[in-house]
Amino acid sequence: MKRAKCDLCGRVMVTRKATAEQPYRDVMSGLENVFLVGIEVRECERCGAKVPIIPKVAALHKAIARHLVFKSGLLTGKEVKFLRKNFGIQAKEFAALIGVAPAHLSRVENGKTEAFSTATDKLARAVAVAASDGQIVKKLLLNTAGEKTDGRLNLFGLRKNQWEKLAA
Repeated sequence: MKRAKCDLCGRVMVTRKATAEQPYRDVMSGLENVFLVGIEVRECERCGAKVPIIPKVAALHKAIARHLVFKSGLLTGKEVKFLRKNFGIQAKEFAALIGVAPAHLSRVENGKTEAFSTATDKLARAVAVAASDGQIVKKLLLNTAGEKTDGRLNLFGLRKNQWEKLAA
């Protein structure tokens, strides 16, 4: 086993490989049920400090996000927050994209309110994936979220053999 010194107490740390029987709990993801196997974990024999060596963190987060998007059941608030942050969407933007008030999104993410409804949950998953897929999709979704229905007709006209929405 490899040895290193603990940054907290200066004692020897022992390096072990995380296994299915003794996995490493990944608290950095913000999710309570993510455990890693196959990574090296340095543990201090004196103070109990643990230092994981996690390669390819971005790929790990992508795998977690993929799992969350396809999991059955409603997303927890922490899972919604993980997806939103992992895909680089600000809270205010995400709230607009899924059609909820920013305060409601905050309450869900922080566990002060129950999970979203089934429809909003599905929309949150779709928006997170779509917004992560490219800036054009994200911009389109944000523009759509900002549109207000004012009761006026949407007028379309042929211009140079192409249909266009005309200014009202």
